[in-house]
Amino acid sequence: MKKLNEFLNGFPSSTGADDTIDRLLEDPVINAFVLKNDLTHGETVRAINSFLVFKEGKDICATCRGLYECKLATEGMTPVLDLYGKEIEVSYRKCRYNLSDSTLERIDALYVPRKVFVADITDFDLIGPVRKEIHKYMVDFLNRYSRTNPMKGMYLSGVFGGGKTYILACMANELAKKGYRSVFAYYPDLVRELKSSIGEGNLEERIRQLKTVDVLFLDDIGGETVSPFIRDEVLGPILQHRVLDELPTFFASNIKMKTIIEAMMLNTSDIERSKAIRIFERIRELTVEFELTEKPTRRS
Repeated sequence: MKKLNEFLNGFPSSTGADDTIDRLLEDPVINAFVLKNDLTHGETVRAINSFLVFKEGKDICATCRGLYECKLATEGMTPVLDLYGKEIEVSYRKCRYNLSDSTLERIDALYVPRKVFVADITDFDLIGPVRKEIHKYMVDFLNRYSRTNPMKGMYLSGVFGGGKTYILACMANELAKKGYRSVFAYYPDLVRELKSSIGEGNLEERIRQLKTVDVLFLDDIGGETVSPFIRDEVLGPILQHRVLDELPTFFASNIKMKTIIEAMMLNTSDIERSKAIRIFERIRELTVEFELTEKPTRRS
């Protein structure tokens, strides 16, 4: 913790405690705390160090975009003012980016950077009609979905860097807070894992998990090398099970949904097209498609 004179370096040298308090009371949170607790002038002056510590931390948190860039010594925690008897102290609680351990445990992230799970729907970029439609669908889904009121997931297609992974991560975080378990997988790497699982004897367990998990997120589908076995014996049954059980499934891809047919074909034969169409039909049954045509105006 800084000493009082270190904090006061940020204030004009000619100001005394009263002027410093006046400056601090311009902060609406500090002002509300003083009024709520009916603090006297003397009590406020005695607590000046606590107010300065709080304001410094609060100002840092106001510009923070996630745990991966947290600048506080108490990483993942944000300062709050507390009154203990007549003593005003700064304590800390988890910040909005700091998902509880129990929440994080509900997301099985496969080949996805963990930092995407600080994505927050309150930071969603609403610039442009498509993003507004996506946001509306997300909020509607979060408010209405339940096992007794099934809803379709989303298929997000569009430009590289358009924020598709971020959007899916927002949904994973919000659904985890509601108690739903999910698997969030980067699909090309998942395919490689599934292939290697054939010889390791744990393929069926992974397939069972992907079939039955509350919510499934597959990122960058269509970006993998086609494997007839994975397509027909793994992905197809997983999607079919989720269709029949009405389990929400979300996809992100650089290609439009209808292009999945060509992406899933090993060659141009009628048999290959028929098998690829079955995957397409299941994805269409599971999702509503949104196409992002431009990158977000801010980080997402």
